[in-house]
Amino acid sequence: MQIKELETKSQWVRREVLESIVAGGKGHIGGTYSCVDLLVALYYADLLRVDPQNPQWPERDRFLIGKGHACLALYAIFKDLGFISPERFAEYGRDGSSLGGQLDLSIPGVEYNTGSLGHVLGIAAGISLAAKLDAKDYRAYALMGDAECYEGSIWEALIFAGQQGLDKLVGIIDRNRLSVTDVLDDDSFFKEFPTKVRAFDWDCHEIDGHSMSEIVDVFNAVKDAKKPTMILANTIKGKGVSFMENGIKWHHSVPTQDELVLARQELGSSAT
Repeated sequence: MQIKELETKSQWVRREVLESIVAGGKGHIGGTYSCVDLLVALYYADLLRVDPQNPQWPERDRFLIGKGHACLALYAIFKDLGFISPERFAEYGRDGSSLGGQLDLSIPGVEYNTGSLGHVLGIAAGISLAAKLDAKDYRAYALMGDAECYEGSIWEALIFAGQQGLDKLVGIIDRNRLSVTDVLDDDSFFKEFPTKVRAFDWDCHEIDGHSMSEIVDVFNAVKDAKKPTMILANTIKGKGVSFMENGIKWHHSVPTQDELVLARQELGSSAT
């Protein structure tokens, strides 16, 4: 897809997420919306090597998410690409559904179970090391929330991957500056973050996580990396709906009827 098509697809994913949360009565809309553009670029811009007809294809790239509560965006993408059926997608939020509020291995296209934060980069590093030892060409991508990076295990994985020279490993930080209850300012943990990451022998790129052209460019550049790569994507929690943007409330809330009407208008939805 071209840039405009990718942007249109992102709006479609946001609409699907909105309607799923309303229908199911639950969901993490804020942190899902902040990473939608990153997910859309990976899956629709010929960047991530996957096969919906053969989800366990041995040569596939491995894409892992630490912030598994952003699952609804992936579910919508998986439905669109054919990993899961529309009927299974519609189960979200129902009693006994096979699609829950976190990712699990029963879902085609999912590489590991989510829930506990701080594990994803270490798991992706292990996958990347296995590829290196087996002389395989696939990449391992790990998407993390910025609050997740407060976990010491993330930093252990950073050190390990740099030491091992895992050039097929790509870390992506959804830097929306909000955790469940706190603002994560630039003057504390993330001060001079690229410098810290590079000190562990990584490449580090900082981008606008909602600029589709910047996202596509950096993922294309990763293909020539000689080191593990960290992408610090500056994003907005609740991106796409004005009253949700940068709002703590929208980590986990369901829109009221009036809010739903406005959100649909801003996302260009035809639903009523």
